[in-house]
Amino acid sequence: MSGKELLYLDWAATSPPETKILQECLELSCESFGNPSSAHDQGKQARSLLEDARSSLANFLEHSNGPGSKPPVKKDRGKIVFTGSGTEADQIPLLSVLRSALSKPGGVKNCHIVVSAIEHPAVFAQATLLEKLGVRLTVVNPGPDGRVSPEKIREALCPHTRLVAVMAVNNETGAVQNTEEIGKAVQEAGAGPGSREIIFHVDAVQALGKVPFSPDSAFVSSAAFSAHKVGGPRGVGALWISKEMEALGVGGGQEGGLRSGTENLFGALAFSRCAAKAAENLDERLAHARRLETSLIEGIRLIPGARILPECRMPGDGAFSPWIVNATFPGLGGEVFARALSDEGIAVSTGSACSHLERRRSHRVLDAMAIPPELAFSSIRISFGNTSRTRDIERFLSVTADLYRRLKT
Repeated sequence: MSGKELLYLDWAATSPPETKILQECLELSCESFGNPSSAHDQGKQARSLLEDARSSLANFLEHSNGPGSKPPVKKDRGKIVFTGSGTEADQIPLLSVLRSALSKPGGVKNCHIVVSAIEHPAVFAQATLLEKLGVRLTVVNPGPDGRVSPEKIREALCPHTRLVAVMAVNNETGAVQNTEEIGKAVQEAGAGPGSREIIFHVDAVQALGKVPFSPDSAFVSSAAFSAHKVGGPRGVGALWISKEMEALGVGGGQEGGLRSGTENLFGALAFSRCAAKAAENLDERLAHARRLETSLIEGIRLIPGARILPECRMPGDGAFSPWIVNATFPGLGGEVFARALSDEGIAVSTGSACSHLERRRSHRVLDAMAIPPELAFSSIRISFGNTSRTRDIERFLSVTADLYRRLKT
């Protein structure tokens, strides 16, 4: 980068760290350095801190996730399994279904899973691999607005369906999915004659601390979260589960047998505390985000030729997270534009930071929305956070308008 001040607008990829919280948690984990599975006092001290972090995160996810949260619908609370990433948290339920299928008559031939076409690669690529292993897979496309219809999910279900995966907030477009109605459809199908219980898994990585979402009020069986999206450390995730699962990978039996390996005490502590902070005054933060979203969307539409994706999106639309905006600049490739903005000290992206191979092949999410290829090719993602300011959006719009005018073909 040149000497220009960095303007970070790629929060959906990772958020700036909550340095004070991370330092405090690192000191605590160094003081309580024992293995949480050890029976001596040092181990018990580490175990106590770990379980406090687990309880705190579970309680926060179920009861304190901002305005609009609904009361729990389940009598029994879910539990938290700490993982090494949001990706691992996404994969465990899918691999659990595979293990279960392999132990039953008919094996994988009698196992069917349903995923939306807009899932993060952590889910979509894993589901595709299961299909190669013999699991039946149905992919459900969203509408032009990027939202998945509960009716389409219901139509995709069959007596052999074992899992449905639909993310809470799309990481490329910000489209908020109706997990409540989708969960109801899945629950009703699982209760039908001759049917088996269906796991409804939700990738909620982009919802945590950004938009109201409580897995306990959305008929969810499992939900994945990631620490580094809320100022926590990389390499720490969490899986919330309300149904028992069997792990495909086994070892020492930590985390209820679902995620073996010596526990990351620092990561668990930091995750629970960063998540709680991320949702402080969420109503005020959402209002701030909506103001930035309005300035950004209206400003992009004033740039000749530029468009918002999907084009039906309007400022303040509750069907979208205000923290993520996708825009296209026809006549200029998205990758080229992202590099040009980087040279000006502005960090944006062209989609998920975790989908390197997919970016080389296609724009899967936008393709599924029937976005014309030339618009998808020219798209970039702008995402911001609680410390982003109005002047940041103004600088982005000014630089973008100038670059686009000079560089487009």
